[in-house]
Amino acid sequence: MPGIQGENGGRVLPLVPGNIPGEEGHCWVVIYFPLGLAPYYGVRVGLWDIRGYELMLTPEQIKERLGYIGSTDSAAILGLSRYSTPLSVWAEKTGAIVPEDISHKLPVRLGHKLEQAVAELFTEETGKKLHRVNETIYHPKYKFLAANIDRRVVGEKALCEIKNVGAFRRDEWRDGQSPAEYICQVMHQLAVTGMERGYLVGLIGNTDFEIRTIERDENALRDLVSREVSFWNDFVVTKIMPSTSRGDKDTLSALFPIAEEGREIQLDDRASALCESIEGLRADLKGLESTIIGAENELKAMLGTAEAGTVGDRKIYWSNIITRRLDGESLKEELPEIYEKFRKPSTYRKFLIKTNTKENHNGDNK
Repeated sequence: MPGIQGENGGRVLPLVPGNIPGEEGHCWVVIYFPLGLAPYYGVRVGLWDIRGYELMLTPEQIKERLGYIGSTDSAAILGLSRYSTPLSVWAEKTGAIVPEDISHKLPVRLGHKLEQAVAELFTEETGKKLHRVNETIYHPKYKFLAANIDRRVVGEKALCEIKNVGAFRRDEWRDGQSPAEYICQVMHQLAVTGMERGYLVGLIGNTDFEIRTIERDENALRDLVSREVSFWNDFVVTKIMPSTSRGDKDTLSALFPIAEEGREIQLDDRASALCESIEGLRADLKGLESTIIGAENELKAMLGTAEAGTVGDRKIYWSNIITRRLDGESLKEELPEIYEKFRKPSTYRKFLIKTNTKENHNGDNK
């Protein structure tokens, strides 16, 4: 493949020339980097196009992720991720649930397309050249710890993690700050690769560009690796479910979608304590909701027929909303055949706590 050459004597050898179905102009290549180029680098396989640009992770690499803890998993395991939890990581790694394929979603596609532009901005701002790394790098001791880094810095034992985030997250980057989950991801990558520092680069709302330098901290990395190894050995290997958290509603529904009708089990004292806690909190919530509704009614009375009212820096609305809903009862009466044809059963699990004749449920019936 003319025009594609590795750095410092590295070379690119066509493995299976030709197009991949649905991807015009792409071919498989094996890329050889001299072993001294960066820690743990050897022979890697990646997907490049005819211009020499590497593409996103291959389907095989995505499948491989189920067999190791990656940087995004690390943040979830430590409870720092806003998208994932220790339980969801455990469920995916043990094969209990199939992770959702989000590669087709627009934010993911745009993020990947903008990655090169952000990398170029980093080089313009710092003068540091970046090299794309489209490969999986494994920890030298724990093969179930791995990382797919975005870029490495040429001539420096450093990596670059690129983030493209919305404007609504701008406050997380103010005054030299950066999201804890991103810092955790970079630290995991440093632990796996052995590199000395990581540059966390963020394009925020296409209006702000931020660069953070995260230096290698051996004590912090030792603690991080220890917690990741414990999670893998204590939960993934044994397939013992870890503790749940507030973000686990969907994961629990996926793990236990259907109840065994008629089956009843005896729970322990922990369950009794949880029930008492829930009942107390719901009683408090009911009182707060009553107070809120009362205050809202006072404001409605003040507005009368006005759509809006102003007080200080606040504007209060009591607007007209028109909705159109299908009248199921009338449809059933007038066109019963059509009603039955399009009526579909749905199954969900309803959560209840019963005490004699009282019932407490979670409000969403799921």
